[in-house]
Amino acid sequence: MTTATRRITPCRCGGDGGCPCDDAAIELWTLNNPSGLTEINYRIGDFTTFRRRLLQHLPGESELAVWRPTAGTDLGLQVLDWWAYIADILTFYTERIANETYLDTATLAPSVRRLVALLGYRPRPGIGATGSLAVIAARPAPLTIPPRLAVASKASPALDSQTFETTAAVTFTQPTSVPEPAPDDLTDPPTAGGPPASTPPGTAEPPPYTQLIARGGVLVKGTPTAVRVGDRLLLIAKPWQKPDDPANIVAVTGLVPEKDPHGRTNTRVLLSGTDGLGSAKAGDFRLARPTRSAHLDSLPTGVTVIKDATSTASPSIVLDSTARYLQVGDPLLIELPGDGVGANSDTKPGEQFAVLQLTAYTEVLWYANGDSNNPSSPPATPTPGIPLMLASLAVAVPTAPSPGGDIDLAGTYGKNPAEVTVSAGWADIGVLLDTPAQTLTALPDTVTLAGSPAAQAGVATPALVEDANGNGAAVTATPTMGTAQVTIAAAPGAVTLQSPLRLLWDLVTVTRGATVTGELLGTGDATLAGEDFTLTKAPVTYLADAPGRSHDGYSSTITLSVDGRIWTEVPFLYGHGPDETLFATYEDDAGHTHVRTGDGITGARLPSGAVVRASYRVGSGAAVPPPGALSQVLTPVPNLLSVRNPVPPTGGADPDPADQLRRLAPRSALTLGRAISGDDYAAVAAAAPGVSRAAAVWGWDADEQRPVVQVYVGDDDGAVTSATTALREQSDANRPLTVLPAVGRPTRLSIALRLDPTYVPAPVFAGVRAALLDPPGGLFAPGVLALGETLYRSRIEEVVCAVPGVLATHHVTMSWRWNRFIPLISPHGNEDRYWPGDGGYFQLDADGLRLDQEVDP
Repeated sequence: MTTATRRITPCRCGGDGGCPCDDAAIELWTLNNPSGLTEINYRIGDFTTFRRRLLQHLPGESELAVWRPTAGTDLGLQVLDWWAYIADILTFYTERIANETYLDTATLAPSVRRLVALLGYRPRPGIGATGSLAVIAARPAPLTIPPRLAVASKASPALDSQTFETTAAVTFTQPTSVPEPAPDDLTDPPTAGGPPASTPPGTAEPPPYTQLIARGGVLVKGTPTAVRVGDRLLLIAKPWQKPDDPANIVAVTGLVPEKDPHGRTNTRVLLSGTDGLGSAKAGDFRLARPTRSAHLDSLPTGVTVIKDATSTASPSIVLDSTARYLQVGDPLLIELPGDGVGANSDTKPGEQFAVLQLTAYTEVLWYANGDSNNPSSPPATPTPGIPLMLASLAVAVPTAPSPGGDIDLAGTYGKNPAEVTVSAGWADIGVLLDTPAQTLTALPDTVTLAGSPAAQAGVATPALVEDANGNGAAVTATPTMGTAQVTIAAAPGAVTLQSPLRLLWDLVTVTRGATVTGELLGTGDATLAGEDFTLTKAPVTYLADAPGRSHDGYSSTITLSVDGRIWTEVPFLYGHGPDETLFATYEDDAGHTHVRTGDGITGARLPSGAVVRASYRVGSGAAVPPPGALSQVLTPVPNLLSVRNPVPPTGGADPDPADQLRRLAPRSALTLGRAISGDDYAAVAAAAPGVSRAAAVWGWDADEQRPVVQVYVGDDDGAVTSATTALREQSDANRPLTVLPAVGRPTRLSIALRLDPTYVPAPVFAGVRAALLDPPGGLFAPGVLALGETLYRSRIEEVVCAVPGVLATHHVTMSWRWNRFIPLISPHGNEDRYWPGDGGYFQLDADGLRLDQEVDP
């Protein structure tokens, strides 16, 4: 801002120029206005300056030399005061008029609009948002949604109710939101991994976590009755093909009921001894308890019942009875008394156990009173033999390293065979389940439905995903042939959803605005050129459109009829013939839309007496209803139960504010309707409806293997679509176009404040938070910082210190996250400047801002 030079030469009497001495040299203000200012000085003086100059003698003047007027002695002084007052008023308004003549210094919105009009730039009016609604049928019968069906949103303290209307008639012959009548299916099994069959059509199950041990244990379907705290169980791979496959002895430490997203109760069996299992699917394991227990044979005394492997034979053990319930491949738990858990361990006292695999089962006849070296032979005559029918088990021993070292069967378990127990006959305590995903921070690539998808297999179909809270995302869903699985692809952007999910296939497009039908504007008068009519209601709805009837990128919803004939809207009447029935629109300073017809040279005049009517829609702006709010159907429709909007409408925009016009108008004029340079790309993208900010950078494209212009736009997914459409209209079709969403950098900011002791601290802290966070002017509020803009610490300090009560700031530290996978980082060796990266912006919320009061030691 310019500071004028104002010089006053002191009086000879020693005053400061405040007395009307005739020797005082009174000078008018010296002005200096360099380029690039936001305000210019155009006054050469004020009331005091002009009054003193009027009281000053002219060179050579002698007639009034002895005149010393005062307010109390000479009322003629009032004449000079009047002239000084007039000069003060004239120079004040001259300066204001001068400021309103330049785009960067104009403060009044009408002045800014008038100046940008000289560039041929039309200030963009408010744009109505566009969204998708899912319709829910009441019964399995055809459902027809008429055009212009009005749906209103629920009002809230922060947002008034808004009306949206359908754009075209849509008929759903077989609505997918209700099940079709069908006989009971007693043949096909339920879909594995899908939701219950009783859930509404479209209910989708996201992939569960492939983590066997979660929250300290495994998840068992339902409520198992054959397990209790303290039980020792076997958690083993399924199928268990060799003894080196995972097999852990685990102890039950707790039983915790858990409900899945569909309300079904399962049980979390908390376990100890699960070390070493790693990540695995629950379906690849079984949790079992032993139903049979046996002991090693102890007769005849001293007999060897455990044999280690030899070059010709596998290890073997002999039980004290037959075990015909065993099958080859069964796991066998051999152990000494104790309560050990984990993988095989036979070296630590109290934890001597091993899980063996049965490779062969045979039965042998031994004699209890025979020779221990040859137990299969009866004792010598005349002693009668005591026969024993025993099970001889050939086993395979794990060879992989275990926490307890290598397994020594004979050395560990052969010394005291009477104390050894062999457990077998393992029975599952229930079906193990993968832990279902409750909260999704990103949409999965595939989901599973309860039955066959409603859409055609292999065909990408637009759909909406809705979660348990009514939030969702717009996706492209592709059913997989012959399965209940659907592949989904969502637009880029962060999304947090709560299971269960539901795929909604029956969609209708709605746009902002309530219809005003057949408003009478007046009658035509052929003697008048370019008749102008003002629409009664405002703001008129404009919708994003390419190339646009009203201007580049948008079209009004106005339908103008003259004696029942529809006239055509064009951006400009210039260039059209005298017989063309056309009209153009513009907005006045109050925001009301005007309809202007031709003058008989550019566009036809209105016929005298012709009735002029207009139908249009009202409502626009960037604020849109949140997910789930757009649900009130204003006109009953047969077979329509409800509508859902899990995804908020996008593409809405407020009218161009004066600050944005100052920036966009010159840049848009320089493009000349064609995007060539990076600045051109940024200017075209920024002017697109629904785009709050844009930036263009040169970047390397790995697919194209060459540098390309990358355009970043904010602040929602709709901005990407709008900017892409606008750029395709004005860019080279042969040049690759890359439009990306702006990248938010989650940020933390910590500041120590020195406060004025005369201020109450709480309001000062609230003021600092508002200056940093609150829209529309907060430093970190959406749209304030440009994309990729470097932020200096001095700017943060300037904003904070401007809050009344703040004397100084100390210990300003700022860190941010480059993406959600990288921890917070601090500036790269420079604590005075912070750069969010190309297309990035600092995303600071209330939780990330820490304010401390500095206290004197």
